[in-house]
Amino acid sequence: MIKKISMITIALFSFLWIIKEIVLPLSIAVSYSNKYMKLAHECDTAMEANWYNSQNMPNKKSDTIQMLACHEYDKVRKILLMSGLPESYASWLGLKSLDLYQRPAEEYVKMHRFKEK
Repeated sequence: MIKKISMITIALFSFLWIIKEIVLPLSIAVSYSNKYMKLAHECDTAMEANWYNSQNMPNKKSDTIQMLACHEYDKVRKILLMSGLPESYASWLGLKSLDLYQRPAEEYVKMHRFKEK
């Protein structure tokens, strides 16, 4: 009887460990990776625009609205990390998003052109 209980306990523990350490992180990675990459790009764009706008025409309200993308990005990042995925995976997704959502050079140049003389 004790042998049976110990076998059931070991099997249950093994099953739960596999769920927590393998299945949960993989399912979160599959579910949130694309969203995370999109939000990483949006946050990067918002931070750039926020910096540029603060140099030329400070407007607190528009700055706040732009930075909401970074709040969503941060929430998804925390979900990835709390599920057991390593920090390096989140960093890799951020780098991958830079490759996926490359912007043309014209977009960068347009911000720095003079509007008036």
